[in-house]
Amino acid sequence: MFNGIRQFGSQGAALAKLAILQRRIAGHKTEIEEGDVRAVVTGDGKLKELYISGENMNTAVKVVNEAITKAQKYAAEEMKDSMGDLSKVLGNMPKG
Repeated sequence: MFNGIRQFGSQGAALAKLAILQRRIAGHKTEIEEGDVRAVVTGDGKLKELYISGENMNTAVKVVNEAITKAQKYAAEEMKDSMGDLSKVLGNMPKG
């Protein structure tokens, strides 16, 4: 009985650590500049800023991020369709 409670606690701690890690990664910014182009990307793969010849390209940033989100949704759906619901697979795994 208590093993189940301990396991839940350790899973909760792991999920909390994962959430903190995800926030830290998303908050990290990488900046690259080459010639007249400067791009800033967050750790979670979103384009934060784009400058071309010193001009802020806000519309391009919005469009690129929408395309990234759409591509990620497509990939997630394909994975779900191809592999089934991962939570069901993991839920059926023997506990060791």
